[in-house]
Amino acid sequence: MSFQDAIDVLFTKLPMFQRTGPAAYKANLDGTKAVCNMLGNPERSLRFIHIAGTNGKGTVAHMLASVLQTAGYKTGLFTSPHLTDFRERIRLNGEKIPETYVVDFVQQYKSIWGAPSFFELTFGMAIEFFKNEKANIVILETGMGGRLDSTNVIPTAEVCVITNIGLDHTQFLGTDIVSIAKEKAGIIKHQVPIVLGRMKPEAQSTILVHALKMSCETHFGRVLPEFISELVTTPFDSQNLATSSKTIEVMREQGWNITLENELFGLEHYRSITGQTGRWQEIPSTSGYSSVLLDCAHNIDGVSLMLESIERDYPDFTLHIVFGTVGDKDPSSVLSLFPKSSVMYWCSADIPRAMNASTLSALGKKNGLYGRTFESVEEAVLDARGTCKDKKHAKAIVCGSIFIVGDALKSI
Repeated sequence: MSFQDAIDVLFTKLPMFQRTGPAAYKANLDGTKAVCNMLGNPERSLRFIHIAGTNGKGTVAHMLASVLQTAGYKTGLFTSPHLTDFRERIRLNGEKIPETYVVDFVQQYKSIWGAPSFFELTFGMAIEFFKNEKANIVILETGMGGRLDSTNVIPTAEVCVITNIGLDHTQFLGTDIVSIAKEKAGIIKHQVPIVLGRMKPEAQSTILVHALKMSCETHFGRVLPEFISELVTTPFDSQNLATSSKTIEVMREQGWNITLENELFGLEHYRSITGQTGRWQEIPSTSGYSSVLLDCAHNIDGVSLMLESIERDYPDFTLHIVFGTVGDKDPSSVLSLFPKSSVMYWCSADIPRAMNASTLSALGKKNGLYGRTFESVEEAVLDARGTCKDKKHAKAIVCGSIFIVGDALKSI
């Protein structure tokens, strides 16, 4: 079996929420528990930092992994979804899980794994890999929600982290902030310290009630320490750095040997150390094409922060926005945030779940946004970059569904 054969099995034989949407969702942990039992419960042999939230949780996970790796700890990192390579989901000290491990895992278990979802089996693969490699610590990012997320089968953690909470996945988590906060708070473990990022008061109060019931010491990751303040370059950075730094402080208090020098270096270089891409990533100009900014902002809070930073960095620029989304979400509230002067490049990612570009264009017109539709993300990106090449006050941007950003990266 080749690596591509193994990936085809994972992507086509298992229910996968990222590609097919609600049909793959499971409202319980039974499948994950079955996978872990099949593997001999490797989750019981590892130490974890568990992270939930709507925006920022992935970046905080990468930041923490970078600092712990810099401090000399063998560090596992489990995140989702991936952008261009399945193996981005499972990293050890910044290196993606070997292709041979993925192939061996699929070959060994494909005939006996029953009916787990793609995420359930991927989580099991990650935990087994980290156990076999004797990781000192594993950073776990929830896939969606918290209470019923596959990652929540772990028995305990060193610290639980909850970042900003906004309206996303409302068909599963609830239609208001309080309901969503309750789901995110489900990762809190008995007497395990928690770190809260900046969030709406109603979300914070909901989480604090649950933390009190679980006898947890609560810390607030809001104030940016002076020694890392120089690392802030975008509106996203301040929140994510503050939350990560407070989490490191809690780990330090628990006896983890992490110096301030480790923390500063790890936070400053986290992208190169852990390999994170697609988040506020600037692709430089090339012959015939302008630079382009890639960001996975797709909900109200994320897009609002993205636009705030763009307005600061590119004042009075016309935005040329390559945008796509998934068909099971209504993007109208997000589209209403874009400047009406924007030139839109409507497109669909190469997944069954993607919203048709023509449908998206019609929704855009209702919000006063106009542009062209494209057959692929690659065509949209090339057209936007080509159009902006010789314009002094034009900026090409790719945002929306993470699958749009992934397709853009593949094409670039």
